[in-house]
Amino acid sequence: MFNLGFALLLVLGQLTSPGNNLPQILTAKFGSATPVKAGVKGALTVSFSVAKGYAVNRTPPVSLKLTPASGIRLDKTEFTTPSTDPKSKDEYYVDVPSLTVPVTAAKPGRYEIPGKLTYFFCSKSDGFCSKQAFDVKIPLQVQ
Repeated sequence: MFNLGFALLLVLGQLTSPGNNLPQILTAKFGSATPVKAGVKGALTVSFSVAKGYAVNRTPPVSLKLTPASGIRLDKTEFTTPSTDPKSKDEYYVDVPSLTVPVTAAKPGRYEIPGKLTYFFCSKSDGFCSKQAFDVKIPLQVQ
């Protein structure tokens, strides 16, 4: 019984301790179908891939909150994926939908748009579920 109790304390300590280092489950990739030109509204696409063995919840959806960067105009700063997925038969995405971020840059150059990506996920093997949030910097090259 001591071993089970010790193991339970160890697991609870890992789940609740500050600095807990869960692996990053969702990876964001940023791109643009066409080059973004200065003074013209363009669009960035944020697509996602999920680490093997994990699933990302549809409710609540994946959210991206951006902080305006100098020289960049954002029509809005908060984005969420749709909570519906026609392929899904449960509460998880089959394919996490992409997000489209409309942007307008004042002049050509390289920019970074900071933000925070938040989502909920579950491990398929052990049923462990958690919320994960991490900072992102969206690179933007403007012509």
